[in-house]
Amino acid sequence: MNSLKNTIMKEKIMLEPLLCTILLFSIIPFLTMAQVNVAWSNYPGGVALATDQQHGIFTANWDYNPGGDITLTKRSCNGNVLWNATYDNTDNTRHEVVTWLETDSQNNCLVSGTIRSGYSNPVNAASLLMKYDGNGNLLWRNVFESSFEGSYTTKILVDNDNNIYVLGLGSGPNGLVTRVKKFDANGVAIWTYYDTHGIGAPKNFKFTRDGFLLVSGRGITGNINGYLKLNLAGNLIWSKAGIISPTIGDASGDSFGNTYIIKGENVNSNAGSILEKFDQNGVLIWSHTNTMAGNKVETGSDNNPIISGFPNSGTAGAAFMKYSSSGSVLWQNLNADGPETLLLHGILKLDAANNAYLSAGNLFFMNVCKINSDGTYGWVALVSGSNSAKSFTIFSNNSVYITGTTTAKLLPNNLSVANTIISQNTTIEATNNILLSNITLTNSSQLTLIAPNVDVANSVIIEPGSTVLVNPGGCN
Repeated sequence: MNSLKNTIMKEKIMLEPLLCTILLFSIIPFLTMAQVNVAWSNYPGGVALATDQQHGIFTANWDYNPGGDITLTKRSCNGNVLWNATYDNTDNTRHEVVTWLETDSQNNCLVSGTIRSGYSNPVNAASLLMKYDGNGNLLWRNVFESSFEGSYTTKILVDNDNNIYVLGLGSGPNGLVTRVKKFDANGVAIWTYYDTHGIGAPKNFKFTRDGFLLVSGRGITGNINGYLKLNLAGNLIWSKAGIISPTIGDASGDSFGNTYIIKGENVNSNAGSILEKFDQNGVLIWSHTNTMAGNKVETGSDNNPIISGFPNSGTAGAAFMKYSSSGSVLWQNLNADGPETLLLHGILKLDAANNAYLSAGNLFFMNVCKINSDGTYGWVALVSGSNSAKSFTIFSNNSVYITGTTTAKLLPNNLSVANTIISQNTTIEATNNILLSNITLTNSSQLTLIAPNVDVANSVIIEPGSTVLVNPGGCN
């Protein structure tokens, strides 16, 4: 049974059952954790994954057969499949391929895809965007720009107003080029941007911390990367094409309008990587070369960039480096995966506390590798049943969801929450134990604790209107 000991409070702690409704999470950089546990892992897997604010987990697969459909699956937070939904494609000359999932503030799920024609040698025919509600009902479906233009989609983003941005290849004035298309919440197109600067085929795009879009491209042939920055009205801020790089690069933006770009070092042997910083107008500020073979970059809430990749060009594994905004190395960890040897690197993400997570595979398991914000080893999760991770997300209660051949939930075994003031509704979940020390709840906030054991080492002060909910049974 949970114990809340040695507690100083201004209002009695309320112990109530927890429904699987996860409320707005405040930034909590005060968490420390050790090891990780696979809470559950089951079929079906997926090629894309997203979570909503109510802790619903969406994954999607597609059927490579004549008339093949995209199947969207929703799970509860404990891994139970709630429903499967398909559009019911009846055109036997085509099949639909899912590319990305995102959710909006109304807990709807957005699905991007590519419609392909033919079976033995299929070609891209058109781009697809669908919106489902939380119960699996199709709200709308948009095939663009025409039924057969040779286009495809790569990724979608959703902003705070529930507008949807779709990255892909489309037929513009200069032929098939990188395209960004914005839709409103009802699926009505607002604007379309076609690349006229030659950044290459679309690879990725992100929201920057100053509220813009940063698009990454790669030449179809050769070793050339390209980038461009747009505002949310679809206007070009700057573009960069013809960047020589043996590897696919990445870009990320800070809250001051600066951009960090990672690229491969173009040398004959022992190639490392080069991290560059550009100002809000795309002018180079500094450039640093690393022996680490970095290929991904994200910018933290501290406006400092973190890069991930391999220890060097000839060594498998997971490596990370963090720079200051002025270009100094803050730390590096070239053995972030410990005794494991991670290959097939996927997506790099940061949590609210600037801890870094990299999805990967090692040919036998799908993996997520965590490195702490100070560069120390966090953990590596190994999930059987798949050789690589296709997608993952970090949920606000410290859980990580990952999908490949199966879909799984990762939870830290133990959490320590210390020396902080919580002023927003916050949920914290662990497999075994949560330890609280010197915590103050203010502003009518609610702290929800999900773990078999919750202990208090020092005071927990609960101001009037604030509450603590404890669920010893875990996620329901």
